[in-house]
Amino acid sequence: RDDDGFVLGGGGGFIDKRVLVYEVECNAFERSIELACQLNINGDVLFETDHAGLVNKMRNYGMDVTIIGARIKECKDAFNNFKSADLIWTNRSCNNVADLICTKMCSEAKTWFFDMDYSKEIHNAVINDVT
Repeated sequence: RDDDGFVLGGGGGFIDKRVLVYEVECNAFERSIELACQLNINGDVLFETDHAGLVNKMRNYGMDVTIIGARIKECKDAFNNFKSADLIWTNRSCNNVADLICTKMCSEAKTWFFDMDYSKEIHNAVINDVT
């Protein structure tokens, strides 16, 4: 969303294999950064996740020598593309848009992206999120 709450774009994907939750959340975070860059967003950016562990790893990335830690460091480095950026924790039950996308991805088992010309279904979820 931009400063006025308008959805600029989004999407989701389906991975048909067993992976750790950290990997999935980290992958979604990486794709979010890529999407923000593709949309030429370079101002103040807040990325949201409902995974507290990912937020904690982001806060303490310098001490983590795991593969996920290395990926988090790359995400932190990518924050240089923005005026300011942060990853914050958000209660998933408050994010109707993310829930809609996740449900759609799981039921259809495919990738789905949208831009500002999004469906009424997404529009209604956005309105529910901000009210």
